[in-house]
Amino acid sequence: MLTLLTSPLIFQLLALIAALSAIAGSLLAASVYRGKDGKPYSLLNHFISELGEVGVSRFAWAFNWGMILSGAFMLFACVSLGLILPGVWSKIGMGAGVITSVALVFVGVFPMNNITPHSRAAVTYFRFGLGMVVFFTLAVALQPEPVLPRLFSLAGVPAILAFSTFLVYSNIVYRSEKASDPPANPPPPRPRFWPLALSEWMIFLTIVPFFFVIALGL
Repeated sequence: MLTLLTSPLIFQLLALIAALSAIAGSLLAASVYRGKDGKPYSLLNHFISELGEVGVSRFAWAFNWGMILSGAFMLFACVSLGLILPGVWSKIGMGAGVITSVALVFVGVFPMNNITPHSRAAVTYFRFGLGMVVFFTLAVALQPEPVLPRLFSLAGVPAILAFSTFLVYSNIVYRSEKASDPPANPPPPRPRFWPLALSEWMIFLTIVPFFFVIALGL
């Protein structure tokens, strides 16, 4: 099994299926989405997980299964990439990638309706996802024996910035809302542009190209 995962072709296949599962599930759910206010889905003011909210998102099942399948295939893709790339950084990235992938599976298993485990899974995904991209990027940039051009490490920079921006920004927003006394009641209407929601989507829009670029490089 491990010998099979050392094949660049296997990594390419696993990464492709993982990406397409997430993309297909998201697009299918978004295409028929109507929120509680009757408005369609927009990445400018909706969080990703809202696509999987049972009872609100018409095709929540498509999004949630997309995340489960994506996480399952990404787990093996991360193990494969960790075995293909030489050096200790790739092995650390592999470990972080496994945790990230398991967390993504649980994002689908526990949709927003089950908010406590869903939030824990999402936070784990964001935190370890940052570590995964950082260490895989270092692994490519600092290869002792290059298996792909070191220039491909630049593909990780947008994803690192996206993960970091969301984690810092969400922490600032959380602290701000926690400090507000009393909280806004009733809650304000959904803004047309919600920076925090868009910053979360930027993770999705950068992590997929990251794996695609690495796959092409191999």
